[in-house]
Amino acid sequence: ETTESVRRKDGSEFPVEVHRHAQRSETDWIVVAVMRDITERRAAEQRLHHLAHYDVLTGLPNRTLFSETLKKTLTVASDKQLDVAVLLLDLDHFKDVNDTLGHALGDEMLGQLADRLTGCVRIRDTVGRLGGDEFGVILVLESGQDASLVARQIRLALRPPFDLHGHEVTTTASVGIVVYPGDTTDPEAMLTYADTAMYQAKQAGDTFRFFTAAMNTEMLARLDLETALRRAVANDEFVLHYQPKVHLGSGRIAGFEALLRWQRPGHGLVSPADFIPVLEETGLIVTVGGWVVDTVCEQVGRWIRSGIGPFQVSVNVSARQLIDGDLEADVMGALETSRIPAELLELELTETSLMANTDRTIATLEKLKALGVQISIDDFGTGYSSLAYLRRFPIDKLKIDIVFIRDITSSADDAAIARTIIRMAHSLKLDVIAEGVETAGQLAYLRRHHCDQIQGYYVSRPLPVAQLELLLAEGMRLQAPEDTDGAVHQTLLLVDDDDDILGLLQGLLRQDGYRILTASSGGEALELLALNEVHVVVCDQRMPVMTGSEFLDRVKDLHPDTLRIILSGYSDLESVIDAINRGAIYRFYKKPWEGESLRENIRSAFRHYGLLHDLPVEGLRTAYEGRATV
Repeated sequence: ETTESVRRKDGSEFPVEVHRHAQRSETDWIVVAVMRDITERRAAEQRLHHLAHYDVLTGLPNRTLFSETLKKTLTVASDKQLDVAVLLLDLDHFKDVNDTLGHALGDEMLGQLADRLTGCVRIRDTVGRLGGDEFGVILVLESGQDASLVARQIRLALRPPFDLHGHEVTTTASVGIVVYPGDTTDPEAMLTYADTAMYQAKQAGDTFRFFTAAMNTEMLARLDLETALRRAVANDEFVLHYQPKVHLGSGRIAGFEALLRWQRPGHGLVSPADFIPVLEETGLIVTVGGWVVDTVCEQVGRWIRSGIGPFQVSVNVSARQLIDGDLEADVMGALETSRIPAELLELELTETSLMANTDRTIATLEKLKALGVQISIDDFGTGYSSLAYLRRFPIDKLKIDIVFIRDITSSADDAAIARTIIRMAHSLKLDVIAEGVETAGQLAYLRRHHCDQIQGYYVSRPLPVAQLELLLAEGMRLQAPEDTDGAVHQTLLLVDDDDDILGLLQGLLRQDGYRILTASSGGEALELLALNEVHVVVCDQRMPVMTGSEFLDRVKDLHPDTLRIILSGYSDLESVIDAINRGAIYRFYKKPWEGESLRENIRSAFRHYGLLHDLPVEGLRTAYEGRATV
């Protein structure tokens, strides 16, 4: 098996996968070669590889690439005796933006912030998004240059309000600064010290701080946290919450994911984000991870003995457990003690953790797989993302990361990545789980594209055992798709921001028996398209926020089978013709329309849809009048 390039008649080249084998022909041998076009697979791998190094939302280097860039910069600076500054920036009260305006506008704000930060530095400097609302800047300082000048420039750049679709939001930022070689020569220490300085700046409010030795108090607080976590291990202060996973086909519970929580005395339930990184860095995650495996197996055994049911539960496994611990012994001991079937335990590993000590990891997972333990890849698409590597591991499932699910009904890129992951996984005989599902539209879109399971707040938040068992006793189940009579009812979506026009179109077209859906904006229409199988879309060109042609461009990418019709006046012809040339529009009709002519043209569109999809006349039926007007 080899990968080669093949030239088309027009001179262009494309990659192919070639399989050759020798075959006897009478007294001779012949070589048979089979070629498979892998253009789409190669493009998908390249896109996923890009995602491993760049932030999806802003396009900036992510934490991994930022750290690599810092190491290279310090090497050059050492040779040329230059100073280097690292600035870490964190928005003040950004959580309030997400809580009040929603995550979509919060993401919009982060995108605008990235543009402003990039405008504050030179081409030779680096701006990265390290996670959430935390950004980093690497400055190569010339003789006499002061990093505080850039910090002040960044604060000035943040003063103008952010325009978030009509909402004006002002914000401030806390900036921590560390300088090489004066503060440290270790790149990892630079990030740690800059983070400490940023915390001090946040405590002071809307300012910047240079790292100083006086900030050792922050380090002492960190040591206090480590000590408290060691006590937590000894005193059984950790608890597990369980988040359900659901089969999309049947709506039945497929199992649960066990999630670690810390019930810290005097503090209450501590956020995992505040203590799990410390467990990782200190190596305590090895001990805690073993406790999680034991506890999960015990819980599954109790559910079996009590008659609640034999549910499969997944456990997150960190890279430290694979490198420093004995995962195989932990799992085998827990299974032996609890006496549960091995297939009821699932181990979730990130792509990054799989790449750590690869040969040992493969050997460990193969032994566990031989016992019947299930293996899944968590946050797929955000890590290494090499199918060639993943095929080496005994994997049963892939989990699509929430970053691709959040905007799956409106972002053509996110939807394409999710669909690609589903198709690739199924071609490798793997099940697919989508995490972070929060809306009915996301669920419907994933169901339509044959995702196997979902997990997220749409189903349930993570719950303590007692609350979970109450829901199980009530027969918790996701509503399955409605049964149909086998016919595909003609569904028409009308989109116009004018209610009067929508009313006129409904009145005109209802007599033809269509199942009619209506929307007053492109965003609302995209949600309806995710929830329903729509055959024909008719929309007005002149709409606020998103024009008709812009909306149909998205529909073309997200729902390519839908026939798209636009209504427009002569003044909009240029943009409409451009959309037609791009293939976004099936038909264009000018205003004002003639009623009978429009009715016949829409009937013709439905007939054309039936021909394209090889549906017999009786297979594409009209619904009874008024059946599903929204």
